Amino acid sequence: MELKVATSQNRELLDITESVATLAVGLADGVALISAPHTTVALFVSEFDEGLRDDFLKIADRLFEQARPFAHVRNNNPNTEAHVLSAMFGASVSLPVAEGKLRLGAYQRILLFELDGPKTRTVSFTHVGAASG
Repeated sequence: MELKVATSQNRELLDITESVATLAVGLADGVALISAPHTTVALFVSEFDEGLRDDFLKIADRLFEQARPFAHVRNNNPNTEAHVLSAMFGASVSLPVAEGKLRLGAYQRILLFELDGPKTRTVSFTHVGAASG
């Protein structure tokens, strides 16, 4: 199963929890793998509030100040930071599914971090059911 997520900014943090959760409805107990087949986007689980969102964006903007300039420039697109941040955060999340629902903590949300937008991103959802014993 797949979701399409349209981003509107170069760097943007989006809460995609509800969209992903609809894909788990009715599934057997098991594990969901949520992944993004892109090298300049990240997926991770975190709390999502305005202040923390702004902190993630600030860190993404300032983390590499001392490392510039970068060697990776393709087609006049200097997106080294996007690739490195994606590798650091990761592009997949594994979560338990029980009784047809994703199991997340009270403040946990599934976040998509656009690092080189705006673009339309694909988020894949794969479910592996628990083995019967």
